[in-house]
Amino acid sequence: MKIQVITGPTASGKTALALQKARADTHIEIVNADASLVYKGFDIGTAKPSMAERTELHHHLIDTLEPSQSYSAADYSLAARAVIQDIIARGSIPIVVGGTGLYIDALFYGLATTDVDEEQRLKARAEYDRQLAQNGFEAMLNELKPLDPVLYEQIARERNPRRLQRAWEFYLSTGTSLGEARQQKPDPFEHLPEFIVLLPEREELRTRIVHRVDAMLTAGWLEEVQRLLETGVNDDVPAMKSIGYQLLAKVIRGQKKLSIAREEIINQTRQYAKRQITWMKKYGNHTT
Repeated sequence: MKIQVITGPTASGKTALALQKARADTHIEIVNADASLVYKGFDIGTAKPSMAERTELHHHLIDTLEPSQSYSAADYSLAARAVIQDIIARGSIPIVVGGTGLYIDALFYGLATTDVDEEQRLKARAEYDRQLAQNGFEAMLNELKPLDPVLYEQIARERNPRRLQRAWEFYLSTGTSLGEARQQKPDPFEHLPEFIVLLPEREELRTRIVHRVDAMLTAGWLEEVQRLLETGVNDDVPAMKSIGYQLLAKVIRGQKKLSIAREEIINQTRQYAKRQITWMKKYGNHTT
């Protein structure tokens, strides 16, 4: 059976198209493939479908984790495959919707690849840098030993900080070791993907991103971040690595002006969209 996948860069209209399809056919259920939507409380800045939309239509793998919980591509693949099999067994139709390319690849093709989705890599880099600053090179190297014994031996001999960083980035992004990934064969899903890749024209996408960021701020994104901080969520938790949240936390703390944060969020979103487009071009079947 082929599974339809609606993907594309941020602000390309993935959610709107998925909702349109689901409203036209009540047997359709939406399976999230966006790394930011799994976290509870991170709603406005991640463009999460509203509670009304989720009540009206079946959504899966949204609001499944607390902000402090780590979630890898391997975790996602296992969860998404189970959800899809359950949907099919009930006689319904799954549609995978989202823009995290590594999650989509892990779901359908397995993790026998050393590619890492850029958003996931940047989140992993930030977490690695935090741990490295706190613990140092030797401790991070020793902690890698049981997680990736193959690369541990090489890195221990060469004392190469860049290789240690790369090994940790891959592990934190995927939940598997880079050394094993280079040796394993793919573990493809029994169902094949059928891609709908939304790629708006460059200027149109740039305009959409600006409008989207402004709409999020108008909808109370800053207040959402304030509530998260008040409940004890700090900058180091995985969920706060989503674009915009740490910048708005600085605004709340008086460390940055909102106007400057807005421009930085727009620029970061544009850069991320560009990386998404590069990743997704391999899927083919593009539409504007």
